[in-house]
Amino acid sequence: MDHIIRASPRPCVLLSRLQRSHFARPSTSRFYSSVSSSASSTIPPARPLRTTPLTRSTPTSSYLTQNHSTFPPSTTTRAFSSSMSASANSAAVEPQFAEGVDAEELRPRLTALLQPEQGWTLDAEGQGLQKTYFFKTYFKAVSFVNVVASQSATMKHHPTMTVRIGSVDIHWTTHHPRGLTGKDVDMAQHCDEAAELMGAVEAGQGRKCH
Repeated sequence: MDHIIRASPRPCVLLSRLQRSHFARPSTSRFYSSVSSSASSTIPPARPLRTTPLTRSTPTSSYLTQNHSTFPPSTTTRAFSSSMSASANSAAVEPQFAEGVDAEELRPRLTALLQPEQGWTLDAEGQGLQKTYFFKTYFKAVSFVNVVASQSATMKHHPTMTVRIGSVDIHWTTHHPRGLTGKDVDMAQHCDEAAELMGAVEAGQGRKCH
């Protein structure tokens, strides 16, 4: 027991050692305060901000008024209706009759077909007749095509037909020799009769694809 007491250091000695180690450490607060003071001495003071008064720009309306000459004048695009009158279309194209056709004899019949109420027009080359028929049902449109096909097989003169759900585009022309002939006029008149038989209607009354 006496040996253990002698080995342990005295309390006063431990206290003095702790005090010396504590005062030997650098003070953190003192370090940061010294750094702050040195930094503040090297950094120049901030300059005060200069406020420049905003200048009012020219209003947009006055700019457009003063510079209206720099803008091109507005152009109005005229929209043309796709359904041109038959008379206007026919007047723009002259009929081209096939070789060997008596034009003076055929012209009165052709002119009667080209009336606006008839709906027939010359094609772009003036060598054929074209028209669109409208129907309320697809079945009537196909029936009209069958009637025309039957007659064209008998006459050995065939058209170009495009069938839609409520309309049929038909085009007549003679290929040999190239141009308009009496067969085209005859079959155009037959188409009008077949369309009336199948119940053709006006353009706005035909069935449309939904």
